[in-house]
Amino acid sequence: MPVVLLAMRDLKHVNRIASGQKLEFAPSGMTVIYGGNGSGKSGYSRVLKRACRARDLSETVHPNAFDAKAAASIPEATFDVEISGYANSLRWMRDNAPPNELSTIAVFDGKCARAYLDAEQDVAYLPYGLDIVENLGRCVLPELAQRLNTEIGAINTDTSNFADLLDDTAIGKMIASLCATTNSQMLTALAILTDGETNRLAELDKTLAESDPKTKAKALRLTAQRIDSLISRIDSANAWVNDAAVTKIMTYDVEAEVAFKAEVVAATDFRADEPLLAGTGEQAWKNLFEAARRFSTEIAYSDKPFPYVGPNAQCPLCQQPLDQEVAKRMQRFEDFVKQDTAKVAAEKRAQLEKAKERILRASLEFGLDAATIEEFKQLDVILLQLIEEFEKKINDRREWILTALKTHNWKDTPVLCGDPRSKLRCLSTSIVIQADNLDKASNEEQKKVLEAERKEFRARACLSLRLKSVLDTIQRMQIKAKLTKCKNDLKTKAISDKAKEFASQAVTAALKNALDTEFKALGVGHIKTKLNSRADQVKMKHKLVLDLPVTKKLDEILSEGEQRAIALGSFLAELHLAGHQGGIVFDDPVSSLDHHRRMNVACRLAEEAKKRQVIILTHDTVFLSELCGEIERQHVPHFIHHLEWRNGSPGYISAGLPWEHKSYKDRIDKLEKSQREINRNWPDYPNEEDRAKMTKQYSLLRATIERVVQDLVLNGVVRRYDQYIRIENLKDIVGFEQTSYDEILRLYKVCHDIVNAHDPSSAKNASVPNAQQLGKDIDALKATVDQIKDRWNKKPIIAGN
Repeated sequence: MPVVLLAMRDLKHVNRIASGQKLEFAPSGMTVIYGGNGSGKSGYSRVLKRACRARDLSETVHPNAFDAKAAASIPEATFDVEISGYANSLRWMRDNAPPNELSTIAVFDGKCARAYLDAEQDVAYLPYGLDIVENLGRCVLPELAQRLNTEIGAINTDTSNFADLLDDTAIGKMIASLCATTNSQMLTALAILTDGETNRLAELDKTLAESDPKTKAKALRLTAQRIDSLISRIDSANAWVNDAAVTKIMTYDVEAEVAFKAEVVAATDFRADEPLLAGTGEQAWKNLFEAARRFSTEIAYSDKPFPYVGPNAQCPLCQQPLDQEVAKRMQRFEDFVKQDTAKVAAEKRAQLEKAKERILRASLEFGLDAATIEEFKQLDVILLQLIEEFEKKINDRREWILTALKTHNWKDTPVLCGDPRSKLRCLSTSIVIQADNLDKASNEEQKKVLEAERKEFRARACLSLRLKSVLDTIQRMQIKAKLTKCKNDLKTKAISDKAKEFASQAVTAALKNALDTEFKALGVGHIKTKLNSRADQVKMKHKLVLDLPVTKKLDEILSEGEQRAIALGSFLAELHLAGHQGGIVFDDPVSSLDHHRRMNVACRLAEEAKKRQVIILTHDTVFLSELCGEIERQHVPHFIHHLEWRNGSPGYISAGLPWEHKSYKDRIDKLEKSQREINRNWPDYPNEEDRAKMTKQYSLLRATIERVVQDLVLNGVVRRYDQYIRIENLKDIVGFEQTSYDEILRLYKVCHDIVNAHDPSSAKNASVPNAQQLGKDIDALKATVDQIKDRWNKKPIIAGN
């Protein structure tokens, strides 16, 4: 979809153009901007030319040359556009790259016209854009090569600053071979020592500094053994109160409680068979019964089973003879005690009591004597604090377990956090490694291995302090390598070959036909074209030249007007072959053209406006009249503006045509509005300024009468700037009434006596009419117009019309 210009606004520091102006463009069809010399038209045109696409960009946009303070200001403007149906705003600033979206809009002016002709004025045509490819090989690539050489020479890749890092370590070898392909990520990884590696370096320093490594190793192993013993004691203490132990004893407690409750239920059922003393069947009674059992089986009837109910048997408690009823009760008691419920309860009770006793008597102390405490203060005082805190937590947990056994509340178990055993194991391992290293240090061969390891760590640590500088050097090496590769790729042959290929494809018979068509439409069809090829230094150009039999020099054969028509035709042909419908902008396209070719250009641009957005800036009133006629004849959608000076500045935009090009209807409308404005403040005794205002209004009224005569009375038969008399309009003048003519003549004479078209007698010093009189004269003119129109409406229809 083409980009559609909607408006150009908010121009700042563009020549002397007034600020705050908004130049609106017809989204389709034609926009005409008329402005006389110095009206600001060139300022708007230059901004369009720099922001859009033009062959010639030699002109720049300057700030107000009459304002010294504005000399450093940067011209800018905002373009409102529509892209694929969506509105957007684009900002243009001089010296910045123009918005890319505006590149589809082509601009044509006098300087662009000359760009279609070469410096030797050879009548040649080179398609737009192909010169870019050729200049790339002839100008751009050599310039780039020179700049690359300068930039490559300025890049510092000296590695002498890293000489202190050069040794037989991995880091030293990488620094020695530092280049653009050096692996920066690997180098960065080597420069970062982990906590473990940092600790290892410290251990190696300490080990290799030891004067008697054998003795030190022996002492360290004893320390490691003591630490391992402490870990074992912590393991033992923790086993009594850890989560598994808590779960186990809690299970014992829960199971015992369940068994006790079952035993109570069984005792209740046992007493329900006959009246027995309260508490019979419960634990106290069972203890009594068990005592009676032991007395009977161990002493009274040691050789008899319990209960003994044989002849002469006596109760082991009351020692009364057992009658049959008592003997049966005794046996029932025995059966009750031996049943599962009682037995389970007894077992669970015994199990719980045993567990309780064991945890109560367990030793939970870690054995931190004074010597151990002092040793840990030297090794790791923070770890010592963890050990002491964990010992207290273990004892606190045992107290909680004993309390829970009483209350049977096992909720909110204290958490055993801060277990120091993993740290102790690490410490023990580290001490053992130190001892091993010390053993190695006592051996010359193994000591060399340790020294080599330490050297690697130290090299990495040194690199970490210089890493940024090293990485910056690698980056500069990479940039230098890329620039060097770019330099090697700057060969002009490939560009020249491609330019030749493009030229062969672009300059074809289709282009020749398009040019011939445009030349014919613009009135220079007698100038024929042909295709030529020629070599220019290292490039081959295919060009379209004019087929002239005598010479190819423009200034010897063709007029300025013909040259302008050729350039304009080339521009339109180029657009035709471009295959897109982007807008086009023309700034005074008919300069140097005669009246006939002006008419041809107006007709051709109106036709083009049916296919794409066309914007025309002109100061030529004849061309403006031709454009208005073609817009009307071809029914082209359009906007028309004119530029004027106000308040000492050019570039003010007014909608529509200037006064001299307005229709009589628009003029009468404007006169009426001015009359109402004057009438509101017209004084009884007008001064010189008031008389001047009134004189101006009658000047405009006279001009309006002339336009009425031209467009209405003469029905446009004769029009200013037209190249011919409109004979077909004469039929509407026949029968013009005398009364209408007399009234128009009267009004014309009234204006003639007032306006400054002649030098009135100063002695007469006649007063000008007042505002009411102006209103009456305007009404008289309107009445005459209505009278003429009424006569037209009533005129008989001529046969054959």
